[in-house]
Amino acid sequence: MNESRVRSQATATSSCQVIDVSNEPNILLSRLDSGMTKQDNIVMPSEEPRYERGGKHRPVVSTAASAKLRTLLLGDEASAADLAKAAVNLQLAAWEKTKAEAELRQDAGVGKLADLDFGRLKFAGVLGENAKEDVEVILGAMGKGARGLGREFWTWERVPYTIRCAGLAVAKDVAERPRKKTRVDAGEQLLADVDEWVLKNEMYLRSISRKPSSATPQTKTWMFGLIRIEDVPGVVPGHAPVRDDAGATLAVKIPRDPLSSLPGYTILDARRVDAVYLQPTSDAFRVRWGIMTDGILTGLNWDNVFVAGGVVLGALLTPEIPPKHADAPHVNKMDEWKSSDIDMYVYGLGPDLANEKIEHIAATYKKNLPDGAPFLVVRNSQTVTLYSEWPRRRVQIVLKLIGSPREVLLNFDLDICAAGFDGSNVFMLPRCVRALDTGTNVFTMDLINGHYLGDRKATRDKRVFKYANKGYGIRILPMYIAALSTYSNRKKLSAIARGERLYAEITLPKIASDSRSWTQKIISEYEKVGTHNRPFHWPHGAYPPVKSDKPVFSHAMLESYAQVTSEPLGRSCLTGFSLLMRHVALWEEEVNGNIIIPTYYMDRIFEDLWATDTYGEGPLQQVAYDDSPPYAWDESFSIEGFARAIDGFNEKEASNVQENLGWISESPLEDKPISAARTTYGSTISEVLSPKKDILIPILIPEDFLEFANEMTVQALRRALNLDQSVDLEPLKPAKTDPQDDEGEGSEKLVIWRLDKVLNWQMLDRRIDEVREALWAFHRTNERMVVKGDQRMKLLKTNISRRAIRTTVEDETEAFVRWVARKPYHESTKLPAMYVLNEDYGMDDLEDDDGGNNYDNDEDDD
Repeated sequence: MNESRVRSQATATSSCQVIDVSNEPNILLSRLDSGMTKQDNIVMPSEEPRYERGGKHRPVVSTAASAKLRTLLLGDEASAADLAKAAVNLQLAAWEKTKAEAELRQDAGVGKLADLDFGRLKFAGVLGENAKEDVEVILGAMGKGARGLGREFWTWERVPYTIRCAGLAVAKDVAERPRKKTRVDAGEQLLADVDEWVLKNEMYLRSISRKPSSATPQTKTWMFGLIRIEDVPGVVPGHAPVRDDAGATLAVKIPRDPLSSLPGYTILDARRVDAVYLQPTSDAFRVRWGIMTDGILTGLNWDNVFVAGGVVLGALLTPEIPPKHADAPHVNKMDEWKSSDIDMYVYGLGPDLANEKIEHIAATYKKNLPDGAPFLVVRNSQTVTLYSEWPRRRVQIVLKLIGSPREVLLNFDLDICAAGFDGSNVFMLPRCVRALDTGTNVFTMDLINGHYLGDRKATRDKRVFKYANKGYGIRILPMYIAALSTYSNRKKLSAIARGERLYAEITLPKIASDSRSWTQKIISEYEKVGTHNRPFHWPHGAYPPVKSDKPVFSHAMLESYAQVTSEPLGRSCLTGFSLLMRHVALWEEEVNGNIIIPTYYMDRIFEDLWATDTYGEGPLQQVAYDDSPPYAWDESFSIEGFARAIDGFNEKEASNVQENLGWISESPLEDKPISAARTTYGSTISEVLSPKKDILIPILIPEDFLEFANEMTVQALRRALNLDQSVDLEPLKPAKTDPQDDEGEGSEKLVIWRLDKVLNWQMLDRRIDEVREALWAFHRTNERMVVKGDQRMKLLKTNISRRAIRTTVEDETEAFVRWVARKPYHESTKLPAMYVLNEDYGMDDLEDDDGGNNYDNDEDDD
């Protein structure tokens, strides 16, 4: 498809040699260059290495990884250390190329369309902030060429959404005489379809964010391209004010067109409503914000602070309408966001000032607590979170050094969540407004393959279904659907398969229909054996029965330990269209009243019963985004209980390492304690940010990579913080209990990875971030040292390919086709609840494809 986002492939150039801090020649990167062809710049091995389970195969290397990284990982002659070092260097070379391409842009302004140079125009404020007036300025400056474009002029991907909508409204009202159409070089940037325009406009907003230093006055501010509450009437033509008896505006009503009128293929739309209601002004929003947050941030200095996500959306969608008003029953209620955190981002600061801002946020939070209210600060590798007691909202501060609020919004997964608050005004991306207008989130492969340090992070199955329950489905645009016909034969599919098992017939309705039929059969099978109104998983009595006269299901009951991929989302049902549609079918059964799937809103016990949580992604299971132990956030929450859960979480990390050391050491290690602090906590922010509360992660890595990681991280720290050589830095230190003191070059060493209050921040330097992702890859790989070396090398390749930072999806079309065509593991409708089989039949002597026990909750390849 012309609209697909084809990305430049990373090149192993001299810039990579500059980044490489090792003294040895980079043989692997040289091999990549020698294997290139003129046709596609990449030569892939003819046979993809795969895992096998039950006679079915899946690739070792994630299909989401870039073509160059895949070529590197598909080789087999490197040691683990050399492979990881080469992967880091390759990633950094790609990043350097991305930055260089951004610098090649002549400017980061709006630019020139036909004979109209936006740089010469003067607007009253940020372009798009006063849309009607700005359109008048543009109309007055148009020459013959710009006027010759007619309506198309306003569909240029570079103008703000407010300008597009206001300009098209004017063009609709003005009867134009036929004229010869102007031809322009930027013709491919003129997009009549609004959804396609939104995607291309967002790419432009990212490009100017990457080069802020050369932005023009029109685009320099981060507010450029964003939409405020007051702008909504101008960008949603069908809006209607909701007034009280005195004529005062209470809300803005957005009636929605029928779903059938929206282009594309929509799923999870059964709870979509016919209209949505928004706050009418920023003043009204701030009043609701104060109520929903209980004034917990009163007195906050909002400089360099931005709040985004669920609570902002909740305050936006809950205008104050009297109960007796005709529209009142249709308005969202505040209780729908009762458990939502306040997600905060610090932007535009270095680590020292960012930590000072965190201290200020914590002090403000604590000051606003009632006398005697408990207070706890929790820190992990991703966030600092402030707790008190239910239902007072938690404040979660994301530890990413972000350039601007616009970058925060651009990174959001679901369209409906791309709204934020800077203490004065609400700002939304165009895709958020489109989601409000249509009741759908537009699908892109970033939802599946995105990276939280890339352009846009991937989503999670829980979030997709959570917002489906709030009335926001997923819509696949026609340009994506059209791409499927290009791969209508096995030969073309095989060329892009990357080792995956793919359906030969890839039409969305056919796959969706087959998936729904599969789920119906599974439901029937469960009903035959009886679900007893509780999860059908081991341990059988762990969950109390739910009081219901309908069958009770969890999403995990559709899968087993065997349903896993090498993709970044691992076990998630989002890893393929067919698998997702099986879960959509289960959800539809609940919407239709045939079954019960208790959720957060109804019963806490089922909230986490997805395959990822039930079967795990390693001995500790895949750790959630906040890297904290699971603990109920409801009426039962207590700080004392949560602190005990954190202690147990850290002890589990340490004991797992202790057990692993037993597999590689000939001497007993029981008397050698291991330091582990994946999550730390304290009663004050100064305590939690102190060295004694640093994050400590024990990890087994090759000695060669230890030296490489330390040197590269320290080099980046010295440059970022302007430190001299006298400052002693060693982020990774050999543990005192390391049993491998004299094994020689290439041996694995137990080290303690320390994240202090500076290294805890991500996006300080790309070198640190790439090393960090490689360390997490080793952490996952070496969680089970019982696995043989050659198999662990496969696991390392899988985990590097999953975790390496993907700035964006490399080839949107091919990635989408693979996603649609990917086959789930289970094709038979035999019950997949393997934990019950294990409990009932003692099937504990089989080995999975990753060298572990099939029925051990510690199994698999992450």
